[in-house]
Amino acid sequence: MPNLLTADQFVAGIISTLALKNHRNFEFKDTELDRMFEKAFGVLVERKDDLQVTPTFTFVSDPLHGDSIALRETLLAAKEKELISLNNPTFHTFSIKLDDDRARRYLSRLPLDNSFLSEIVDRFFHCPATS
Repeated sequence: MPNLLTADQFVAGIISTLALKNHRNFEFKDTELDRMFEKAFGVLVERKDDLQVTPTFTFVSDPLHGDSIALRETLLAAKEKELISLNNPTFHTFSIKLDDDRARRYLSRLPLDNSFLSEIVDRFFHCPATS
């Protein structure tokens, strides 16, 4: 039986994987972050049966504005949990705050395989890192 996967879990997994790869500071243009998460979500949906998860969310971007309200809410929740700091109100820059031990704890509790998250990060989240 597939495990339910929430938006918070998916984003925490990506953030944790980025932290462990020492990618901690990001700067994005316009809705670039939304597009990255939308593509990552698309791969998750394509492989959900193999991964044995059922996503309870979507990160599909609004066709008019190019952003995802669900992603914005999830990033605000990640900020509240002190996983990230948002360095401006438009979500164009953020920094990952969690340390490697905390990142590993998050990953150990997720219903997603770490190799999948690593693949997603390598595929979609490598370009905008500033350090």
